Amino acid sequence: MALTLILQQELQKAIRGNLRFNEPMREHTTIKIGGPADIWVEPLDIEDLLSAVRWADDNDVPRSVFGNGSNTLVRDEGKRGMVISLKNFSHVILSEAKDPVSAVVGAGVNLQQLLSWTVEHSFTGLEPLAGIPGTLGGALIMNAGVKDGTIADAVKSIKYVTKNRKVTVEKEDLEFSYRKLKLPKGVIVVEAELVFGSGDKAEIETKIQKRRKERGEIQPILWPNMGSIFKNPGGASKAWELIDECGLRGVRVGGARVSNEHANWIVNEGRATAKDVEVLIKLIKEKVKDKSGVLLETEIIITGE
Repeated sequence: MALTLILQQELQKAIRGNLRFNEPMREHTTIKIGGPADIWVEPLDIEDLLSAVRWADDNDVPRSVFGNGSNTLVRDEGKRGMVISLKNFSHVILSEAKDPVSAVVGAGVNLQQLLSWTVEHSFTGLEPLAGIPGTLGGALIMNAGVKDGTIADAVKSIKYVTKNRKVTVEKEDLEFSYRKLKLPKGVIVVEAELVFGSGDKAEIETKIQKRRKERGEIQPILWPNMGSIFKNPGGASKAWELIDECGLRGVRVGGARVSNEHANWIVNEGRATAKDVEVLIKLIKEKVKDKSGVLLETEIIITGE
């Protein structure tokens, strides 16, 4: 979309944080793919975020939130409208209450840095998230985790903003499900209060390092990627097993390749486009459907034009 000079100047006056136009999204995705965003905003705090949201809504500019891009494919023509980064929402505030122990954590906090913080304080509860990339905000929206635990298990409440207000929702009123948190359309999660148990620091660190090692040994961290592409279907089968049964490891489309190390990962060998990745995803879905009858559902977010 084309912004008039007047609108650009109005936005520059409204926002205190970083603001850029035609920002290349490949700089903000872990797979290093993505065309330009019309507007890239990094609000400094909640009030700055509200200013950005109001400006966008008042001017009929579409808006979206972007974490660290670890599970996101931005199409080659980029993102229209305003893309909001919550990188400045990086606070971790320990509650004075001790039973149970809790902390208010900003949506922009890196998950693995948060785990290191829990080790430092001998807090348990987030070990299932070890090795999972992304920020807390993305983890909440996707209900990140593994079969023996997700982020939902640690949530006491979340706070989100709308155009005009801040809203806190308690755990009992939240709807978490597999890889999903149901929220009203258009809201932006800014922080969550997480509850922890207390444990032995050495034992907690050992569990986290073991999980990180397991993920590192089987998952292709050497090439830019987005993590798991497909959700595991119901039943005993895993997505990677169904893909493997089709002999798709190493299959390429342009610069995108099904990882040799983990069949549910697609890697960028250096020159992949979003189109390459989408064609490869379509190929995988068709092959798996033909062989097993299972229609795989993507776990990643595909956005843009």
